[in-house]
Amino acid sequence: MTVEHKDPNASRNVDVLVVQCGAAEVEPARNVAANLALIDKATRDRKPDFISLSELSTTQYFCGYTDPRWFDLAEPLDGPSIRAFQDKARELKCYILLTFYERGAVKGEFFNSLAVIDPRGELVSGTLPDGRKVRCYRKNHIPDQYSYSPGLNERYYFKGGPGLPVFDTDHGRIGALICYERSFPEAWRVLALHGAEIIFVPTAAWGPNRAKSWGNELYTTAVQNGVFVVGANKGGLEPTDGPRHFYGHSVVYSPMGELLAEGPENEGAATFWATLDLADVYRHGKRYTFFRDRRPELYGSLSDVARMVY
Repeated sequence: MTVEHKDPNASRNVDVLVVQCGAAEVEPARNVAANLALIDKATRDRKPDFISLSELSTTQYFCGYTDPRWFDLAEPLDGPSIRAFQDKARELKCYILLTFYERGAVKGEFFNSLAVIDPRGELVSGTLPDGRKVRCYRKNHIPDQYSYSPGLNERYYFKGGPGLPVFDTDHGRIGALICYERSFPEAWRVLALHGAEIIFVPTAAWGPNRAKSWGNELYTTAVQNGVFVVGANKGGLEPTDGPRHFYGHSVVYSPMGELLAEGPENEGAATFWATLDLADVYRHGKRYTFFRDRRPELYGSLSDVARMVY
């Protein structure tokens, strides 16, 4: 029996449509309609393999003050927002990474979530490092801090997720980190070690300090982990409880640190395209030998602080 070996250097191009969501309205249905209109306009003459939206694309970014009325906007995994984007994925025959405020099956559990919808309109299950399956990605690192005013008391509104899954698609293996999580290098490395070739980072970020570090963070982690990074940040002025001016400037980086595409800075809704050659993930491993030279036996204290010596 002859086994066919594919050339790992052969190009594997995928087209990504990045939706930089603008300032949102209170009603999820209006935001869903606005984002679908952006997608319709962008895909008139070109069809994507993936569509990625900014964080909490169906609602305003409401975290800042404690107000239980926002819980009422959360939807289950079979809610109307999911169904609308399932229809769009079937129509375009592409994957859509939909970010939304999820109401869990257990009473009182709410999540900041990302659903991976396939070209057939079905939800793609993710696989956690221990082999367990999950139906969507749920943000794990939940901030509660007040560097700015209003702050971001996300722990009032969101429960942390169960771990860091990867999702298998027809084009390759992908992962996701949501907003604040981009600043946790351990999370990136877990996804890369489990085979993620593209890591999507839907974000709703504002503030001058984070704006300055935004591109540098994503560039650095793309190179360090040998992955494509698609960072879709909300843009524009949203008067939820602040107001907040989201700085936009969505970016796509290659594993080699090339800036492949970017969205407007300090502006509202926008879309743009990036073509990713997934063979660059393999080429990165020949150019940078970070994974060969790792020393996991030296890093045990990351998971066992009791062993640390002060």
